[in-house]
Amino acid sequence: MALDIRPIADGDTPAVVALWNAAGLTVPHNDPYEDIRFCQRSVNAEILLGFDGDRLAAAAMVGHDGHRGWYYYVGVDPAIHGGGHGREIMGAAENWLIGRGVGKAQLMIRSTNSKVKAFYERLGYVEEDRLVMAKRFRPVPDWKIGAVSTQVIHLEMKTPPDRAKARPPETGRTVTLERIGIPTTRFYRYLYDGVGGDWFWVSRRIMDDESLAQTLSREGAEYHLLRVDGEPAGYCELERSADGKETELSYFGLLPDFIGLGLGRYFIDAAIDLAWGPETERVWVHTCDLDHPRAIGNYMRAGFVPVARETEILPDPRDAGFSAPPAEADRGHAADSLYRDAAGLATLPDLTKRQE
Repeated sequence: MALDIRPIADGDTPAVVALWNAAGLTVPHNDPYEDIRFCQRSVNAEILLGFDGDRLAAAAMVGHDGHRGWYYYVGVDPAIHGGGHGREIMGAAENWLIGRGVGKAQLMIRSTNSKVKAFYERLGYVEEDRLVMAKRFRPVPDWKIGAVSTQVIHLEMKTPPDRAKARPPETGRTVTLERIGIPTTRFYRYLYDGVGGDWFWVSRRIMDDESLAQTLSREGAEYHLLRVDGEPAGYCELERSADGKETELSYFGLLPDFIGLGLGRYFIDAAIDLAWGPETERVWVHTCDLDHPRAIGNYMRAGFVPVARETEILPDPRDAGFSAPPAEADRGHAADSLYRDAAGLATLPDLTKRQE
């Protein structure tokens, strides 16, 4: 079955990066999200996606300088290698160049990558007697940047909010929130990377599929999917204690295309309503200074109260395809954020010190 091939569109980025990660095309010192944004700003470049039904099967970035075309990030979902999808996506990239009057295309392959070299040879590409010379304008960072610290704030509520149950806003679109079963690792990565892609959500992004699947199927976890006109718009993940007395709002957020539509307050209120069960005595959440600048303010306006703080050490973000995070002094916060209130922060118990 031939792939349905089209240019990248809004909302595709998380799935494309997930495919590139799975295909082994990303490296810690290159941010694939920034590479996509850079490509989209150019009139001489495109990212082509090949779909097998609803499944993203292949992707390729292609561009030209007016004379020569270049290929980057050509990848196929490893789970469906051997179906001719690589040949199809390359054919589409070649046609894209030909349609713009480009007479020649080239690419770079590591000399040790004999399998990829053989693939391109089968497509008619030949090795030329040329040297590749390069000069870097900025240093390549070490593969490890050491410990990355973030200031975590824990918030809780011990009684349900005194308000009516949350209702979807009047947007002229169909907004639904439904509980789903344990998501597949692929779909979960789409949600997790999409919601947290700009905010250094690292911990689950660096898990392999087996570890992630075990985490997703843990006792007490449940998943709720927000849809707008049937399209995934965000998710929340709850974790209930065995006795039902505590619920953690583990993960929560909107996908980028649905921010600014007036959904945020409804969604957080609805997530809180879901967290409160018949036996629940406490609902809690945590955020950090790498999260969205308005995250902590939104939680507090929804009824959560800050109760503790701690310093958490994150894995190297570049292992998850991120660039290095900003220094603590450069991390943006809303004007009314608790992170801007040093005196207020100092009044919270520091769990880090308790652990030392």
